[in-house]
Amino acid sequence: MSPAARVVCACLLLVTGCAAPNSELNLAPLFARHTLPGWQQAELLGGMVRTEQDPAARMGAVSPLVWRRTHADGLVETDFLFGLGRTVHDPSRPVTMFRIFPFGWYRTEQRADGLEDDDWSILFWLIGGGTSDDGENYFWFFPFGGHGEDWLTYDEFDFVLWPLWIRNEKKGRTSNHVLWPIFGWQTGTEQGWRVFPLYGTSSVPGKYQNSYVLWPFIHFNHDRLDQDHPRHGWLVVLVAGHQEQDDFDAKTVLWPFIRWSSQPSKGYSMWSVWPLLKFQKGGELGGDLTRVAPFWIHYENEHTEYASVLWPIFWWRRDNLIDDGVRNAWYALPLWFHSVSKWPSGERSGTTRFWPLGSKVRERDGSMRMRILDPGIPEVLDPEVLSRNFGFLYEVWAVREQPPPSALSRERRAWLGLYRSTEGSGHRRSSFSGLGGRWTEPDGTTHTSLLFGLLRWRSGADGRAWEAPAFPGPGWPDLSPLPPDAGPAAVSQP
Repeated sequence: MSPAARVVCACLLLVTGCAAPNSELNLAPLFARHTLPGWQQAELLGGMVRTEQDPAARMGAVSPLVWRRTHADGLVETDFLFGLGRTVHDPSRPVTMFRIFPFGWYRTEQRADGLEDDDWSILFWLIGGGTSDDGENYFWFFPFGGHGEDWLTYDEFDFVLWPLWIRNEKKGRTSNHVLWPIFGWQTGTEQGWRVFPLYGTSSVPGKYQNSYVLWPFIHFNHDRLDQDHPRHGWLVVLVAGHQEQDDFDAKTVLWPFIRWSSQPSKGYSMWSVWPLLKFQKGGELGGDLTRVAPFWIHYENEHTEYASVLWPIFWWRRDNLIDDGVRNAWYALPLWFHSVSKWPSGERSGTTRFWPLGSKVRERDGSMRMRILDPGIPEVLDPEVLSRNFGFLYEVWAVREQPPPSALSRERRAWLGLYRSTEGSGHRRSSFSGLGGRWTEPDGTTHTSLLFGLLRWRSGADGRAWEAPAFPGPGWPDLSPLPPDAGPAAVSQP
């Protein structure tokens, strides 16, 4: 056969041996598609562009510009612009929320009484407003003036040329301020006035009466007046102070540095040299504390126990949870954190972080996430938000497990999707980009694909048999189509 004929034959072989567009493909980081019964996923450019669908939800992303997940119950979540923006629509409440940091946010919600509230703010609350079906409309433009409702901890507030005049209401108390914080007075459930810092007083009849002179230096307090044994005290900062209530007695010298107190009826005693030494025994919560900072700290009551060595670096903590669970946690700040929670039912959850090298989080329902390289910091830089917007770039290895009835039970993924392993409904599929992979069916039949799908065979109870080439491989059939009643996230045959 001539060289030209060989080329023609090779081309015909490739054309006739091409994989179907909807089959299992792995050419990562260029393109990859993976399927299981009721589940499918596709990726471009190492996961920068991706989609995922199952009966519970469908997700699409062009990272880090936009990420969107639509749940079967109608809940829609969206991140955009590197995670700085977020929208949520929850029809079960119903509520719709939009925010983009630092420019502003918007929220509309239907209250339990059926009326609708709309609230919004621009530039860190400098401009804000809202409307309600019951006519409670408001608007403010800081610092010029305006009116607001249900903001921070206040029921209402008004201001003109802040801090020239401010008025706020909270739980029946009305506070007025002129040239805040210099002049102020309270009416309603709390009464008082002040000329700051010369003198100020506030009281709730029958509960407490507090005052100060030359704030922050001299303070007087009379509280718990509605109890059998009220508490009375005074404090001169950096000089001395005294508190007493029934047989409770507390004294301080050179406040806050030297303090001691006792309450014999409750077995309580304490003395401290702040911030280094504190020794406490007993108390209303039965707490015992020993602190020799930074070398050793130990505290224990009926709900919590913790200890620290070389504070604040090394910690151990135990908490009794409200549903009869127990959580133990260990810290080596800022690099390592590990916690385990257990319940009498046998359920467990836990978190391990070795920042920034990796993390593993297992939830009580059995779901799990594990990542190699995870620069996220809980409550500072949300690891989940960071992962779904930038994880395709830095996650060297990622594992997720999902409990039934999820169609995908386990997924393992290497950087840029170069290796992928998926499990669900008794099927397991794994593949390396271009090199090949293996598919094991529920009955034990295995399918092997090598060299971009050009070499493929099947092994099972009936022996081994060759399968047709399926370039670029692995070329296994699509398992994802769902029945018509699978819900709004149902996957249709491509």
